[in-house]
Amino acid sequence: MAIQAGTFKSLPPKAELLAAIEAEKRHNADLTSYLWYLMPLAERFGERVYDVAAASLAASGLDVTPAQLKALAAELQTPEGRQRYAEQRHYHLFNHVTG
Repeated sequence: MAIQAGTFKSLPPKAELLAAIEAEKRHNADLTSYLWYLMPLAERFGERVYDVAAASLAASGLDVTPAQLKALAAELQTPEGRQRYAEQRHYHLFNHVTG
């Protein structure tokens, strides 16, 4: 079977690939990406969610404590916090959840 023209695309230049990798590393290290999911769980099941999440994230290589997660969750529940992290949330939603 022949390969259709739209099936194959050349890779972008190496510099673009490396920049994209670095952007993903920054995104994966951004705790707010995890908190959008953790906050509703903590509301329903209690603050122990942050203990379990911190242990899991630390096992995955992130330097995080339950206290850091709780503090950031409290900040994200304020209008200023939501505004401050709006760009990260937009990036996460449109590049990882729906994109």
